[in-house]
Order: sequence, then structure tokens, then C-alpha cells
Amino acid sequence: MAFRKNVTIYEKGDTKVYINQCHNPGKKTNFYAVRKDWKSARAEYLGSISWNGAWRQYCFYSDDLVFWSSGCLKGIVDFLERINKEHRKKIRK
Repeated sequence: MAFRKNVTIYEKGDTKVYINQCHNPGKKTNFYAVRKDWKSARAEYLGSISWNGAWRQYCFYSDDLVFWSSGCLKGIVDFLERINKEHRKKIRK
């Protein structure tokens, strides 16, 4: 899965979360990698965001044993709300 250059950064105080849209060949929906840093290939992988067909929305899938602060989780929630809203708009066209 190749990374694209468009990176969403949620930053508040010491909290930083990088959300990177990845190439998702053959799929109708996007896939996002969530990391502590996006420049390094060894950046700590925190989880992913992808479409959940059963729930009909993008969902966050946390990697095992990752600890979250409320600020980091807020960044993920804000991003999910934004992309789900964009997805619904696209469908209605």
C-alpha cells in the first residue's frame, strides 16, 4: 500500500496525529493510515481508517496495545465526521 502526499495533521498542544490517504487499488472507498509521524517508514503505526460496509460509514481500527489520549481520539473523531459527511454528499449527487 503506497502512501500519498496528502496528509491530515491533527495538532493540539503536544498531541499530533498524522492521517495519510493510501492508494487502495480496486476499491471504491479510501483507506487511511494513522501514525505518530508520517515522514519515517518506521513511524509508529496507530491504526487505520477504512469503510465499514455493515455500518455504512468510515470507521477507525486501532492497532493492538495503542494507548490514546482524549486529544488524539478527538482528532480521529473529527476526521471521521468530516470524511463520512463528504462521502454522503458524494453519494447524493
